[in-house]
Amino acid sequence: MKDKKGFTLIELLAVVLVLGLLITLIAPKVVSTLKESEKKTNLTSAQNLIKAAQLKASNNELTGTTNNIKINYQTGENINYLDYSGTKPEIGQVQIKTNGDVAMAVKFGDYCYLKPYNSNDITTIVYNENTCGANSDIFINYTMPDLAVSGDGLYEALGEPGRYIYRGSNPNNHIYLKENHENVLYKILSYENDGTIKVVRDSEITKDSSNRIKWDNDTDRRNTASGYYCNTSAGCNVWGNQTNTYYNDKTLSELGQDFYFYYYPDNGSVSFSIKPSNNYGIVTTDSSLNTYLNNTWINTLDFKNSIDTHAFYVGGVFYYNTFNNGYSGGDKGLLKEKGEEQVYTWNGKIALMNITEFVETSLSDTCTSVYSNYYYQPNNVTQTGTSSTTAKYSNGDWPCAKQNWNYKSTIHQWFLSAYPYSRNSMWFVDNSGAFYSPSANNANVSVRPAFYLKSSVKLGGLGTQDTPYYLIES
Repeated sequence: MKDKKGFTLIELLAVVLVLGLLITLIAPKVVSTLKESEKKTNLTSAQNLIKAAQLKASNNELTGTTNNIKINYQTGENINYLDYSGTKPEIGQVQIKTNGDVAMAVKFGDYCYLKPYNSNDITTIVYNENTCGANSDIFINYTMPDLAVSGDGLYEALGEPGRYIYRGSNPNNHIYLKENHENVLYKILSYENDGTIKVVRDSEITKDSSNRIKWDNDTDRRNTASGYYCNTSAGCNVWGNQTNTYYNDKTLSELGQDFYFYYYPDNGSVSFSIKPSNNYGIVTTDSSLNTYLNNTWINTLDFKNSIDTHAFYVGGVFYYNTFNNGYSGGDKGLLKEKGEEQVYTWNGKIALMNITEFVETSLSDTCTSVYSNYYYQPNNVTQTGTSSTTAKYSNGDWPCAKQNWNYKSTIHQWFLSAYPYSRNSMWFVDNSGAFYSPSANNANVSVRPAFYLKSSVKLGGLGTQDTPYYLIES
């Protein structure tokens, strides 16, 4: 019989060496595969967590909940705050806004899973305590507060789901923005359903120390030849021109040379036409105020790159609510007046506040439409104790001016909304709180610019008078 020989020491060492080399080569790939598998599993959990948060938001809307919700996850807690299939976060926070938007910064394993308000995408990064949790930057750029149930605060806009507007005498909507490197007070008007934030300057602007800015100069858009919308020395109440103004039918279409702005209400409803009439169909230039704000004045703003190019409603708001064998006066309601403004849209950077926004920011129960603050009763309506041509509120108690942070007792201010019975008039509110319709070349009316901050801006502060909001970066 032959002797049985085992492995020599050298052979065993060689085997061990080969095995070690194989482990060295294979183990990282195995670990990496396991890590990737864990990441995918946790991503599924994160996605399910977001779905559960969105479902909770929907349930809150049905039950009328008006508070923002913050759900904190902390190490050592076994409570699953939201019912979903998957792993519970180790630490982090989920925020649910009253409008249904959800943001998340939570930790699963070695990774942080981030979702901002304005995106449905979830980003996975290596865990860092500064970026994963309640203090994550993912939450900073969305500052919409809880909705109010009474008194000053933020409310859902009438007939505009997902849009929220500040109402009352002094809500916490203060924001500092820099002009020529100096802080200037603005007010947040609304949170829009596209994520932008509409703001309006708190005080008026002037070209210089002695000259307010006309809506339209006497001759800028005046032409005695046929084919021009305005042929009057009083100016023109159209904010834009046919190349940047749109008619809002089922499809947003350019007006071209068919811009006909003068239209009539018919039998309690409003019908509109974009066809030219009486040879006043062409508008080739912007208003003087439009040109000034979007050229000279915008360059005074340190934050101009944070302003979104946005749609502004520039349709005319009717005072009368029917046109059927004569006019009949009456309160047709704010919702229909919003619809009148929304017939035409101008796209640009800087404009003004709409008259319906002024109405809606009031908390007065008797401020229900533009009619509430219009100065004169129509000729065929009588009011007890007054003649048909005297002031509607002879004591000056204009309901829309009361309980309204937009009201300024020291200035007359333009609105963006046209007065459609005249080609040269638009709406404004005077320092007593009454609505009028002066000519476009009126130099005694003040300007408070309005615009939309991009959805990507990040705000600090609390919005109070002592601690206004401010741009963290622009």
